[in-house]
Amino acid sequence: MTDACIASLEGLRDFFSACNAIELKDAAGRIGGSVDAAILPGTDWTAVEYEFNRLFVGPAAVPAPPYASAYCESDRVLMGKAALEARELYHRLGLAVPQEGVIPDDHLAYELEAMIVLKSALGANSSPSPDTVARHAWFVREHLARWLPHFILATRTHASQGGVIALATDALAAWFDNELNTIAASHPK
Repeated sequence: MTDACIASLEGLRDFFSACNAIELKDAAGRIGGSVDAAILPGTDWTAVEYEFNRLFVGPAAVPAPPYASAYCESDRVLMGKAALEARELYHRLGLAVPQEGVIPDDHLAYELEAMIVLKSALGANSSPSPDTVARHAWFVREHLARWLPHFILATRTHASQGGVIALATDALAAWFDNELNTIAASHPK
């Protein structure tokens, strides 16, 4: 596990949790650097923030909600089983969502934070604990795999082609594909 992988995950986490154009620009720059893609000079960050809010935040219904429950629950309700699964994993990792029970635990940014903790624990020594290995494999194969491809597709469908959000989504998809392939190679079902 490399520092570059952690840096990429941190950039993705910060991008999908951004609250304004300044935070989006900072995180996008780090994502671009981690995947060797340049952000176009003269990018209108206010327009990026508008698109980000249209896709992921609201106030209207969003086409690509960044919550596992929106894709895993039959009625797309937030704070469903997927959120509770994520919360249980976070607690086992010593993490908790700020304002737990108010903010859905299965927001993409929180799930990326859990991946950072898991990847750090896996890379901390040559023999990670069997619990950490099992939690990591479960989180990727059983939790993220149920919803992240649907989120990526929804984002690609509704985001501006070639824009900053498309770049971040492509980086997320590449990371996830790599993660699935790595787990499949080292931990076959």
